[in-house]
Formats: sequence, C-alpha cells, structure tokens
Amino acid sequence: MKQEAAERKLLAEKQKKLNNEERKFKVEMDRNKELLSRETDADKITQLQDRLKELELQMMNIEEKKEEIASLTLGKAGYVYIISNLGSFGDNMFKIGMTRRMVPQDRVDELGSASVPFKFDVHAMIFSDDAIGLEQKLHKELNDSRVNKVNFRKEFFKTDIDSLKNMVEDIDPTAEFVTTMLAEEYRQTLAINESIAV
Repeated sequence: MKQEAAERKLLAEKQKKLNNEERKFKVEMDRNKELLSRETDADKITQLQDRLKELELQMMNIEEKKEEIASLTLGKAGYVYIISNLGSFGDNMFKIGMTRRMVPQDRVDELGSASVPFKFDVHAMIFSDDAIGLEQKLHKELNDSRVNKVNFRKEFFKTDIDSLKNMVEDIDPTAEFVTTMLAEEYRQTLAINESIAV
C-alpha cells in the first residue's frame, strides 16, 4: 500500500511537471504564431516556422508521456481511433491509436494541427474498457501492413478501408464506421488550385 501511494505521488508530480511544460510550450507557440502572422522578412518567417515545428514535436512528446501516465493511473479504459489524412498520406494510409481523453476528438485535432497540412478524418472511435488490448489486437492483425516496422509507436498502416471496416465490425458490431474520406480542406485546396490554373 505504501509503495502504491508513493508511485501515485510520483505520477502526480510527473503529471504536474508535464502540464507546466505544456503550458510553457503553448504560450511560446501562440507567441510564435502571432509573430509569424505579422512577419514579412522571409528569413525570419523560416526561423519562426522551424521553431513552431520544434515546439509541435515537443508538445507531441509531452502528450505521449501524459498518455503513459494516464495508462498507469487510470487503468485500461479509453477510445481506439482509426483516422486517415488523404491530402497528406494518400487513400490507403491509416493511423490506429488510442486515447484516454474524455473528449477523444481533442487528440485527433491535436494530431492534425501544425505537423500535417490537412486535418484528419475519423473513420471509427471505439470505446473500450480495455482500449490498450483492443489497440494491440488491431495492430497485431495489421502487423504486415505496418508502415514503420522499426518504431512501433508510429501507428500507421497501409491497408484498404473495407478491410478495416470488416475488422472493426468483427470486434464490435455496434461500432460506427465511416468509409467516406471527406478530406474537406484537401478537396477545397484542389478546387482552388484548379480555378487558379484556369
């Protein structure tokens, strides 16, 4: 019991430290975005964009650490998401991940922020009491389709939408699965490019 209490205290301290770091990086990101919106010098714009990319990576690293702490603190419940980004990765590339956030869409929005040119489309958001196990099961079934076979934290898989839909329906027949790739921003961008070319 004493050891568990000590571990919980340590996790709470780590969580607090990560929250402080996250706040600090967010303030710097907002400041850089503000400067970027007013900057006209090309070199300074490049510097600000590079710094924003660095901060984005640091924020993602913090998020991963927070997810790890949540997993140790909250148990296994959460959401498994299947998302795609047609404009960034093409039509047969999917990310399958897991989040414990109360509003799981927040995680998807975060993934589609500054690190990719377009927002992600959500194909499935499955709640599970054992989200870790469900995510691992999907990853295992798709292992041959894994894009990065060295770093398993990169949860991208090259497969087709119908195979994923069938897999999800086998696991949870009640889960809603969207086969359409809306890719609104990407399609709007294509339309704008076409109108410019005319």
